[in-house]
Amino acid sequence: MKKIIKKKINELKLSNKYRVRRAKDSGNSHIFVYKKKEYLSFASNDYLSLANDKRIISSAKKALDKHGYSTSSSALISGYSKSHFALEEELSSFLGQEKTLLFSTGYQANLGVIKSLVNRGGYIFADNLNHASLIDGSILSRANFKRYKHKDIDNLEELLEKTKSLENKLIISDSLFSMDGDFANLKKLKSKLNKHKATMLIDEAHSLGIFGKGGSGLLVESALNNKDDIFLTGTFGKSIGTFGAFFSGKKDVVDFVMQNSRGYIYSTSLPINTVEATRKSLKIIKKEDWRREKLFSLINYFKCNIKNLNLSAINSDSQIQALMVGSSKDALFISNELMKAGIYIPAIRPPTVEEGKSRLRISLTVDHSEKDISYLLNILDKLSGNLVQ
Repeated sequence: MKKIIKKKINELKLSNKYRVRRAKDSGNSHIFVYKKKEYLSFASNDYLSLANDKRIISSAKKALDKHGYSTSSSALISGYSKSHFALEEELSSFLGQEKTLLFSTGYQANLGVIKSLVNRGGYIFADNLNHASLIDGSILSRANFKRYKHKDIDNLEELLEKTKSLENKLIISDSLFSMDGDFANLKKLKSKLNKHKATMLIDEAHSLGIFGKGGSGLLVESALNNKDDIFLTGTFGKSIGTFGAFFSGKKDVVDFVMQNSRGYIYSTSLPINTVEATRKSLKIIKKEDWRREKLFSLINYFKCNIKNLNLSAINSDSQIQALMVGSSKDALFISNELMKAGIYIPAIRPPTVEEGKSRLRISLTVDHSEKDISYLLNILDKLSGNLVQ
C-alpha cells in the first residue's frame, strides 16, 4: 500500500495535479493574507461579503455564550433546538417551500438526499458538469446513473426516452455551475418531468442569496418553487457567509429524507451559534438589495472590460468568471505569476475540470471595486500569451 500511494503522489506531481494548501494568516472576501503579505483575492465564495459582518458575528457570539459550541448529538437524539427549528421555518418561507431540513455540509446534504430519493432500480440523469457531490451521490445511490451533455436538453430527452415505461427517475442539476459560471435552463428541465414521470433535484449552492427576489434563488426567479416534483439543496458557506446546508421541498418528501438519510441521522447537528449566525445573515440578505445591485454592477464591469482584451473567457452573467488556460502546467504558471503581482487566484485543474480545460476561476464579491477588477485585467493582459485564445 505504501509503495502504491507514493507512486500515485509522484504521478500527481509530475502531471502538475498535486494540490497544496496555503495556510492564510487572515482574510475576507477580497483579501488573502499569506506569510504576512496581503493579496487581492478573487478566490472566495463569500460573494455578498457577509462572512465578516459584525452583526452576524455578534449573533454567533451571543449564541455561543448561551449554548456553548457543540450540540453534542444528532438532531434526532438531542441535537435539535428551537434555533434549528426557527432557521428551517425561515428558510422555507424565504425559498417558497413547505419544509426544510438542515445538514452539516453541502456535500453531506447531496449525498444524503440523493441516496434517500433514488436507489437500486431507479434512474438518475445528471448534467455532465454537476458538482462532485451530486456526481458522487448519484454513484453511491447505486441507481442506474446517466450523465447528459452539459445543458443539452435534447441529449437528456434521448436518455429519458430509453426509460419511458419506468418510474423512480430523478433529474439532477446545479442551477448555477461552479466552474463555468453559466446557468441551467430550469424551465426546459421542468418540461421533461411530467412527460417522463420524473422528479428533479436542483442545487442552488452558488445562486442562493444573489438571484431571485431578495436572493431567494433561481427556482423562485423561474417560478418553479413549491412544486410537487422539484426539490432543492443549498449551502450557507457561500453567499450566506456562514456554514452548513439544507434540503427543501414538499413536506412529505422532506420528512421522508429525514427518516432515511444516513448522513442526517448519524451526524452531529449544526452548532447553535452557526444557526443563529445564518438566521441573522438571511435577514440582512433580504433587506440589503444594494449588495446584489453592486455585485451585478461589478459583473457587468468585468464583462465589458474583458471584451477589449485578448483573453479567452467563458461567457457568464454570474459572479463566477472563468478564463481558459488549457494545461495544468500553464494554469499553475499563471497563478504563480499573479501571486508575484499581489493577486491570489488558484489554478483549477483536473479532476475538478476536464483534461485540457484547466483555468483560472475568478470569483467576484461585493467587497471588490472596479479598480480591483481593472488591476486584475491589466495583469492578465500582460500574461495573455499563456492563455487559450
